[in-house]
Amino acid sequence: MFGPFKPTSSLSVGLLWKTPWRLSAPRKLRHRRRLRRVDNIITVLDTALQRQHALTQSPSSSSSPDPSSASTSSSSSTKSDLQTTAQGQRLLSSSASPSSSSPASLLRSGRGPKRGALLPPYPAETDQGLIGAIRTTNDAARENGTIKALERWKADMPSEQEMVARDKYTMFARYERGYRKGVHKLPKWTRVSQRLNPPGF
Repeated sequence: MFGPFKPTSSLSVGLLWKTPWRLSAPRKLRHRRRLRRVDNIITVLDTALQRQHALTQSPSSSSSPDPSSASTSSSSSTKSDLQTTAQGQRLLSSSASPSSSSPASLLRSGRGPKRGALLPPYPAETDQGLIGAIRTTNDAARENGTIKALERWKADMPSEQEMVARDKYTMFARYERGYRKGVHKLPKWTRVSQRLNPPGF
């Protein structure tokens, strides 16, 4: 009792959380299934929104008149119609001088899209200016008929099949010894998507 082999004192008050340092095989399996379930939801939402977009576009395109005849009839009355509204004047000025809105001026602070709204591949900045097109989540959502959050997810997050095992079961931790800790140590880890880690860690 009082010798060198005395038992550890039991916790008398409070709730004791015993978290293992690594995930067991069944917990890893459930975690992979959760990741796949999220991927499935993203795919279903994406295809449903794209189908809805295609359905809403097809009746309008079939009922619209011939574009060649529409352009000739609208060219005479368009300028006078556009001069009356502020949005129309903006459209006229942008069509008159397309070179004024260069990609570099779009990326200046306070003018262009926010930093998180840009999608890869990102334009490269050189001495001559920006090389490549600026593509935002708004543009992608407008093209595909989806929403910005979905386009951001598809651009950033890898699917479960694309993830390395190290990224599936561990996450970057700044103060840990090997800069990694088990993903199950993250609060609410079954409800939060943790798929990205800093490169090199």
